[in-house]
Amino acid sequence: MGSTLQAFAMSEMLASFGHKVEIINYDETAAHFKWKIRPFLERLMYKLWIPPTGAKRNYLSHRISQEKKFNEFENKYIPLSKEKIRSKRQLTQISKKYNKIVIGSDQIWNPFLYDPVFFGEFLPVSERKKIIAYAPSLGVGNSEEILTEQKSLINSLSFISCREEKGADVLKEITGRKIPVVLDPTLMVNREIWDKIADEHSVDGLPDDFIVTYFLGKDIHQMELDSLSIKYNAKIINISMFNKPNAINAFCHLKNLGPGEFLYLIKHAKYVATDSFHATIFSWIFQTEFKTFMRFKLRDKESQNSRIETLLSLFEVKDKIIEAKKNSKDFLSLYLK
Repeated sequence: MGSTLQAFAMSEMLASFGHKVEIINYDETAAHFKWKIRPFLERLMYKLWIPPTGAKRNYLSHRISQEKKFNEFENKYIPLSKEKIRSKRQLTQISKKYNKIVIGSDQIWNPFLYDPVFFGEFLPVSERKKIIAYAPSLGVGNSEEILTEQKSLINSLSFISCREEKGADVLKEITGRKIPVVLDPTLMVNREIWDKIADEHSVDGLPDDFIVTYFLGKDIHQMELDSLSIKYNAKIINISMFNKPNAINAFCHLKNLGPGEFLYLIKHAKYVATDSFHATIFSWIFQTEFKTFMRFKLRDKESQNSRIETLLSLFEVKDKIIEAKKNSKDFLSLYLK
């Protein structure tokens, strides 16, 4: 949800400055055959009714219906390039039509999700001054986690900012430059824009009062969620993603949702419980009460907690954080004071 909405916000932000904006329709699976073949085979199986009824077919139904919702949102709100780009050569060619190329934000510089395209590798070093890295997130707080090749590409860029304090420190260590910490694009557009999109969507069959849960990790504090449900006398409505299954005990799990419905639910919820960076942002934008759960343990080398910490410090609501459980057998929430 967040990746799509921040891309939309980036285009809106740049357009508000008077620029003509186009988002390169880059197929990030193009260079990874295994990433492409499984979805292709799964779609074929679904159409031919090869998988038996049950968990596998439910997963495929969920995936296809949700992808359709995302495609509808992108077609309506996001100014994608007409051509779908599937190679470095195509990227180099299409780059010639642009005065500037903005890469960001989200976790495009996470070393565990490395794609050289998001470091401007498709352009010769002499041409990379046209690239602006706006608010990329590294997802790590240690420069030792950054690959040598990544460091080299980062140093080839002239214009770099970051989304979190720890990430900016890591980039300063790599580049020797002071890196500005900037807002996520979703915070750089007027609330009226988000209200408009939320109001253009709806979700049927909701109870009068409901708590929205949206978790991208597996660390679920069910007792905390149940206590919120009792406190607010509201049903738990879980936003379910086909590729991020979780074991939340909820009144219902909503599967056929896109970014528009996501905004609608957060705007109209009585409370939001999440481990998502962008669900936290939109709860704050819509002034919906929320609690943010840390997705990673404090010593996890793949921890992405720093961006949440920077965000809630900015909002001056650090009391909204709930720390990740020490292990999967813990049932009590640990509060970060």
